[in-house]
Amino acid sequence: MQMDRAILIATANQGKAREIREIFHDTNFDLKFLSDFAEQFKNIEIYENAKSFEGNALIKAIIVGDLTGMITLADDSGLCVDALDGRPGIYSVRYSEGATDKSNYLKVLEEMKNIPFEKRDCHYNCTVAAYDPQTKFVETVSGDWNGKVALEPRGNKSFGYAPIFLTHNSNYQKTNAESDLEDLIAINHRGQAFKKAIEVLQEYLK
Repeated sequence: MQMDRAILIATANQGKAREIREIFHDTNFDLKFLSDFAEQFKNIEIYENAKSFEGNALIKAIIVGDLTGMITLADDSGLCVDALDGRPGIYSVRYSEGATDKSNYLKVLEEMKNIPFEKRDCHYNCTVAAYDPQTKFVETVSGDWNGKVALEPRGNKSFGYAPIFLTHNSNYQKTNAESDLEDLIAINHRGQAFKKAIEVLQEYLK
């Protein structure tokens, strides 16, 4: 594999970017993010209108890769709650009116207010698409992480639905937002998916 090969991560989410940098810490890839191409993308809106995490990840990877000419990784991820028939799912980022992290997780808590703890099972999914615009190589990988929806939000160390996601790894005693980043990426859905994506790229770039 070429040393310090530049790879573009198609996200503007700083919380995701922080996790992904840590996941790639021991690799030889030179990570770039959409923030490095702010001028090029300032008037471009990418519509994630697929019906699956995989579809949305592919949309982002292909559009961004074709515009920049760079090998691109893009992910789509979300929280799927059993008692809500899998919602918010692919709509996780835009689930509530106003679509802030707080309004999204408060909406889930409101919808779950009469659901007992033993029936509050959920999981995160993260699907990553890898795309090379030069060869049209494309591959997707994913990671899942099981947990439960907390009865109330706790913590401020992470983003998204982290304050209401209780991981089975802590015996449901600690939310993601009460956990340190290094602990999370060792086990969470994004860590799983991007570690698989690293393996895909390393094999592809041999």
